[in-house]
Amino acid sequence: MTSDAHLSHPADAEAIQNWMVTYITSVIDVPADPFPVAERFDNYGLDSIEITIMCGMMEETYEIEVGPTEVFDHPSVAELSQHIARRLKDRSAAA
Repeated sequence: MTSDAHLSHPADAEAIQNWMVTYITSVIDVPADPFPVAERFDNYGLDSIEITIMCGMMEETYEIEVGPTEVFDHPSVAELSQHIARRLKDRSAAA
């Protein structure tokens, strides 16, 4: 699963959230709508290997380093998407 989000402009939190929901629902059996974006990642049934894979795919998609520890610091789709969007915005502003 790849995205051209990084080619046009930095993704906002909603786009990142949508990407994560699509990714998570593709690897575990949960419906995308409504997806509990405020729930903790461990409630979705993702293991540490799948979290690491998701982080790697986010790095490729958004061209930003995403460590698994960030998932623990921002333990929901809603929180992590806000965090990544802030990092992308900060990087864009510094460029």
